[in-house]
This record gives sequence, structure tokens and C-alpha cells, in this order.
Amino acid sequence: MKKVIIVILAVVLAAAMLTSCGGKRTDAVKAVEQMINEIGDVTLDSAEAISAAEKAYAVLSADEKKAVRNYDKLEKAAETLKALQTKFDSYDEMNEVIRQILDAATTTFSSNSTDFSDLIEKGDAIVAQYEELDADGKAYVNVTDELKEALETLKSSVDRTTASAAEYVKAFRSVYAEENYEVTAVYCIKQVRDDTEYHIFALTYKDADGNEKTVYANARCSANTTAQTIADNADSFFASKAVSEDYNAAKNGNVALDLEAVLKLVK
Repeated sequence: MKKVIIVILAVVLAAAMLTSCGGKRTDAVKAVEQMINEIGDVTLDSAEAISAAEKAYAVLSADEKKAVRNYDKLEKAAETLKALQTKFDSYDEMNEVIRQILDAATTTFSSNSTDFSDLIEKGDAIVAQYEELDADGKAYVNVTDELKEALETLKSSVDRTTASAAEYVKAFRSVYAEENYEVTAVYCIKQVRDDTEYHIFALTYKDADGNEKTVYANARCSANTTAQTIADNADSFFASKAVSEDYNAAKNGNVALDLEAVLKLVK
């Protein structure tokens, strides 16, 4: 009898270890897996479904992420979509994207919606495809050192903004530590004035009841001094409403932020 009990305990323990190693099979995990399966064959119209699945995956816990059995399928879908989105049908289209990149990299003030990450991906694709063009194509497409420098400027801007956003999220978590809110999105307006880069933030969080709410920054943060700016305005920095439409980053945010990249810097 004693041997039987030991065998049963061993089986239970092994099952528990397998569950632990594989992550938690929660309803949220199953919902993400279903979202991934429903993407189907990837086309340009799949962008919304892929984005929704990525966002749903991003808010899972570490254990739950381990339990998503078809995450590799989501990664492949995202790669396929990226390839489709960066495929150019004409030299004129490539030159138009180059113009957008140069404009974005040299702007002095931005308040409109501009997806820097999208421009960077397309710019990298142009540079990569340039070598495959024939002589006529290379003569027509404006791949120059100026383009490469502009891409580096945009990449650096996104990196600085991501680091600054991480400080913003850290401060939010500190102020609302007792509430244990879950951050689900971060928004940013980038301003460049007098060679100084500023950020205005907003973030969306989920409360204990699952309701999503948004808070706004009441001060502009210099890219390298976000933490100090927040500390200097601790009593009034976070607000339930933007002080003006110019400070409404949730509405006007123009720097595409990767929430997962931001949260990695927070930890």
C-alpha cells in the first residue's frame, strides 16, 4: 500500500512539474491561442488581427506566456505581414517613403500621428532591397547616406522615447503601488524644440475590476531627465485629464511604442 501511495505521489508531482514548466493553461491563454489560430493565411488585411493577438499575448503573465502553444505561429505571421507591408510596387513608392523618413527625422515639432517604427521598417527594407535593383532602379531610388543617417536618427529617437516611457511607467507604478494596476498601453507625443527633445506621455491601465482607464502627464519630460521631471512634479504629474489637447498623448501620440519593450526596461 505504501508503495502505491508513493507511486501516486510521484505521478502527481511529475504532472505538477510539467504544468509548471509549460506555464498556466488559463482562459486567457486559450483565448490568445484562439486569436492566433483565427489569423489564418496572412495578407495585408491581417494587420489588425495580428496586432490584437500580440497585445493580448503581451499582457499575459510570464507563466501564461510559456503556456501559449502556438506563439511561434504568431511570430511567423508577424514576419510575413512585415514582409508584405515593406514590399514596394514601384520606385516612386520607395522614394515617397524615403521622403517621409527624411521629413520625420528633421521635424521640429510633431503632433500628428506618425508611426516611426513603421517608417523604420520600411526604410530598412528599402536599403536592403536597393542592392537588388538594376542600374536604372538604383539611379532612380534615392538611397543615400542621408537616408541611412535619418533612419539612425529615428531609431535613436524611438530608443530614447522607450527608455523615457519606462521611467514614466515606473513612477506610475510607484504612485499607485497599493492598487497593483496593470499597464496595457503607453502613448507619447515627441517634441523637438531648440535642439532639445521632450516627451509628453499618457498610459492606459486596467483596474481590479478589469476596467481600462487612462492617465496623462501634466509636464513635458526632457528625454534624459524624465525621472527628475516626474519627481519635481510629484503632486500633480499624473492627471485624469490632459491639461489641453496639445497634452493629450493618448489622442495625439506620434511615437509608436512597443509596450513589451517598455515593460522590459521597467523590470
